[in-house]
Amino acid sequence: MAEPTQRTRKTLGRMTRAWRLLKSVTRLKWRFKQPKQREVLLFFKTGAEVIGPYFEPTEFQVLDLRESEVNIAIVIRCLLDRDLSAENYARQFIKVAKPKLILTFIDNFPPYYLLKDEFPETEVWLIQNGVRSDRGDLFGLLKTTSSSRINQVDKMFVFGTAIGEKYLEYISGETVVQGSFKNNLVPISPPVKNSVAYISTYRPGQKRSFVVPESRPEQPVTYEQIVTQREKAILWLAEYCTEKQLKLTIVGKDEDPQREEDYYRTLLVNFEFEFVAREITSSSYEAIDKSEIVVFTSSTLGYESLARSKRTAALMLDAKIVGAEALRFGWPAKLQDDGPFWTHQLNEVRLREIMDYLCKVDDSEWDKIRTQTIKDVIVFDPDNSKFKDSVDQIRQSWRLHQSNS
Repeated sequence: MAEPTQRTRKTLGRMTRAWRLLKSVTRLKWRFKQPKQREVLLFFKTGAEVIGPYFEPTEFQVLDLRESEVNIAIVIRCLLDRDLSAENYARQFIKVAKPKLILTFIDNFPPYYLLKDEFPETEVWLIQNGVRSDRGDLFGLLKTTSSSRINQVDKMFVFGTAIGEKYLEYISGETVVQGSFKNNLVPISPPVKNSVAYISTYRPGQKRSFVVPESRPEQPVTYEQIVTQREKAILWLAEYCTEKQLKLTIVGKDEDPQREEDYYRTLLVNFEFEFVAREITSSSYEAIDKSEIVVFTSSTLGYESLARSKRTAALMLDAKIVGAEALRFGWPAKLQDDGPFWTHQLNEVRLREIMDYLCKVDDSEWDKIRTQTIKDVIVFDPDNSKFKDSVDQIRQSWRLHQSNS
């Protein structure tokens, strides 16, 4: 069969792109009416289900920038502007909606931090949505993003004081330490005796040859190297649980739970365990609450477990492989390389020391060492009381302004 010519290849390429565009367009929800003028605008749909209940339905609306919904009236404004970028779409949406408060759960989107400069009369908040890093993540992006405008917000709701100080290196504003927003919404429940939960880091779409974003260009680290270490850790943990007659649970995270469970069934073929899929927001928190001990290697949920006072083993193996300071336990807080419940090395002696400690330590000693260790890393604020107070305050200011006008 003859090789396709360059002209044919170009034609096929254009047809493929056109087909992808057509499929994308047909999936979109089209809105023909202009956005309503409401007090609160959530920038990105993510988090709407947990943030929305803090506001009245008549106060709240979402700016969807994930290409699942498009407002025709805003698109026309962008066309007249000759700028169809996501940033301009957001800008035009805000101009029409006229919100008094813009907030986001997607805190690793640098253009968001320029909104305050453009809309100085609007209150702008951000909510930290996960553990952050300085390479291949928010702070790395802010380092490389050049702009003559100032990165600023009015309030940043952050996990702890240490990460709050890191945000302030790049973004001006007030930090409010309240821990993890989603974690704070789920009441703590008592555990089942003699049980261990391992927090999954399974990523089915990630090729093992993929270079980890946090690794240095001169010393690239592949996902294969990371996964190999994590698999050794979970295999050791399964052996430990068998030896100590502890019930092992794998707390899932993937959107395809069957594929995730199959992966662990294949890996842990000689061991018994229960797999708990992440079905709704609260599923993961409820799963770790049921276990006496929680083990994690790289997960926001691991830190949330500590905030919930759970006996938690932090096996931060990635930091040593990648050589990234930001992957160390508790970063950017300055903690020792190894502690009673954390380590940065895959060493069976250390793993056993940590698990034995967590099995035997009494509640008062555990609470003391846990609190002392993570006080600057993450806190637990039931039902996000600090966020609620801020919402009440800004709502009062709206009413005061209305009564004076």
